[in-house]
Amino acid sequence: MEQLLALLVGLCGMFIGTSYQRSLEPTNRRWVLLIAGSKGIDNYRHQADVCHSYHLMIAQGIQADRIVVMMYDDVANDKQNPWPGKLFNKPNGTDVYAGVKIDYRGKDVSPPNSLNVLKGNKTAMKGIGTGRVIESDDSNIIFVYFSGHGVRGGLCFPSDNCASVLYADELHRTLNEMSEAQNYYSIIMYIEACFSGALFENLLKTNRSVFAMTAAARDEYSYPVYCIDAPHLPGGYIALGDEFSTRWMERMDQATYEGVGAFEFFDQYQELRTAVRLSHVEMYGDFSIGTSALSDNNFVIRRHSPEKNTLQPSQPNTTTIPCNFEEIQDEETKVYDGLLEALSTKATFDYPHYRATVKRGNLPLNLNMFSCYKNLIANFRHDCKVDEHEYLLDFYDELANICVLELNTSMLLREMPALCSFHLALLN
Repeated sequence: MEQLLALLVGLCGMFIGTSYQRSLEPTNRRWVLLIAGSKGIDNYRHQADVCHSYHLMIAQGIQADRIVVMMYDDVANDKQNPWPGKLFNKPNGTDVYAGVKIDYRGKDVSPPNSLNVLKGNKTAMKGIGTGRVIESDDSNIIFVYFSGHGVRGGLCFPSDNCASVLYADELHRTLNEMSEAQNYYSIIMYIEACFSGALFENLLKTNRSVFAMTAAARDEYSYPVYCIDAPHLPGGYIALGDEFSTRWMERMDQATYEGVGAFEFFDQYQELRTAVRLSHVEMYGDFSIGTSALSDNNFVIRRHSPEKNTLQPSQPNTTTIPCNFEEIQDEETKVYDGLLEALSTKATFDYPHYRATVKRGNLPLNLNMFSCYKNLIANFRHDCKVDEHEYLLDFYDELANICVLELNTSMLLREMPALCSFHLALLN
């Protein structure tokens, strides 16, 4: 029971902040930014995660006007949603969509807008959505939660095959600006995305009062859970949630304890690293936040959704099935693999001793490599029509390695259009 409460109290405490010894009232110190980074019914889980987190923040006593929500908001009312107008984050759970106040929808959910909201740029957000931003100062604790897809060194925002990306260098530039402007007391970030560790490993400065916990290491996928049979969809199922996200949120749901003692962020981490089994939960940044004892002796949990919103057992598709993570190897994927092999060979033509490292290295990133990386990605997406071929996103790993190693990319860029054209023509 104590380990279970460690997660709850650590997260609650980071908002309430009694151990920080500030004179301000707790409700004046907390800001929350919640972002769902995808669109489409096949990404149901990300919007369900964010809706669930919204109700949890309200349950912690955080006022709605201190929570900013960015969500494409196309899933609940999608005609393929088995439960029209509702979202569920677990089987036979409660409708988490009801009551969520969304500030930014559709194309307004973008990397530039998310950074402007985070750093409180009201001028930039004027006329967009509600225009609300995080209006913090050096006394405020900011919690940022993102649930969506990721690539090496980036978070995908709603788009076709990750066409819109918030890159790590842009995120860290914003964090540095906020630190220099003294726009926060501390920032805690929970990131649910594949390769989310790559956003922070070797990049996040330890003296910025920023603490990040990620669903996966720099070279790992994060995984969905609670898969419901949906044969009408491409994947054959709807995933109601993500493993990392549902684990920390469900433990908060379960906690109804009053007058609990002090726990540390490291306690949360230890709980999650064993509860999450399909990836490795990681933490980065200012570990002085991790070693802080965060508590509030008068804290009470309130359940976030009324029983009337409960998903009734009589409704269809409430029984979970195994989530299928295996990629089907067919003639089409063989063509893609041939293209990626040709590109990798061309990239390392003058560096044969680096060929294995480029293909399988998963090297730690650095902030200096992003100009090269983004240029390669832009050309790759254009020449190889990545918007139409999701499988090709796997090559981002090799592009990142090429830039970390500072290989000359002129030959690759010169030959890329012809290689892509030749191999993709084999699909016809």
